Amino acid sequence: MNTSEDDVLLGDGLHRLGATATVPISAPTEDVRRGRRRVRRNRLVAAAGTVLAVGIIGVAGVALRPVVADRATDPADSPTATSTSSVRQAESVAQALPNSLNLAINLIFEREGVMAAVPDVVLRPLQATTDEAITTWSATAEQIDAGGNQELADRISRIQRSLDGMAQMRSDILDKADPQAGQMAYMAVVNDLLATSTLVPRVGDAEIDSEIEALGSMQPAFDSLLEERAVMTDALAKHEQPGAVQAEPLSKEGLVSLAAAEATWRRSLADFYTATSERQRKTLDEITYNTATDGAIGVPAHRAVNQILSTGSLDRVTMTPEEYTASWTELIRRLQELFVAAENEIIDDLAALDG
Repeated sequence: MNTSEDDVLLGDGLHRLGATATVPISAPTEDVRRGRRRVRRNRLVAAAGTVLAVGIIGVAGVALRPVVADRATDPADSPTATSTSSVRQAESVAQALPNSLNLAINLIFEREGVMAAVPDVVLRPLQATTDEAITTWSATAEQIDAGGNQELADRISRIQRSLDGMAQMRSDILDKADPQAGQMAYMAVVNDLLATSTLVPRVGDAEIDSEIEALGSMQPAFDSLLEERAVMTDALAKHEQPGAVQAEPLSKEGLVSLAAAEATWRRSLADFYTATSERQRKTLDEITYNTATDGAIGVPAHRAVNQILSTGSLDRVTMTPEEYTASWTELIRRLQELFVAAENEIIDDLAALDG
């Protein structure tokens, strides 16, 4: 799948990072009708699939194991007990999730652009897109019914305070002497936005509650992808340097970080695949070329990661930093579309339950 036509080149190692087109909110699913319960679907157990060669990973101190999201009780067989108040509160939170995700992704790309020292002609559109997303999110957040959920109320307030301080965040991250504070501030609000999905109240409907649970995989999944990108682009850049013999492109510490991020990615992917709907599983299979249960190794960027983890070196990797980042960016965008679709499915399901 090609990235949006609005994608722009951000320079070395950030090919098409400036994709600024927002992910459209998908239309209500046609098979959802008010007052009608969907047929119970069988829950699949997602396994991480083929275990990577662990010799070198053992040396690094991290082993990747098959990931199985085990459920002692199939939620599809669990009793349900819904209430109008819980459903409506869940609806108010769920309706804010697509905008929360969109804002989080915009903040990620703006942060990555600054860290790559992109020119102002590229950075300004990224910031403008973020500002629009902030306005949209703030309007949606005002409609959230936090009820007696203090954690949710605190999360919303913390996000809004961070966004109110956006000018300072941008100044801090541009501070060449010490940009780390700004970088961390960006990621703090990104994590808060993504983790909002874990605070959607459960409604007592086994299928819907399982779909809500699946969204809890977003934050660790995106976090692991960011960690992998940081390690991979640095290693690939060193690997392709011509001339004199270079230092080892990937240190032992880098290998440990890469293995840990990959383990988190596989676990998050398996958790989502297990708990989400059949429709979203099908989409995830398409995104990963039917390797969702194998750590998405069908995606070029992840295939390169696993080539490194299987040998402990970049000897088998032929991707350039630009090719890696292009694949990584496309994966981020397609996951964004997937999670937005999953969120809209929950919104539709809650509406049907409330009807």
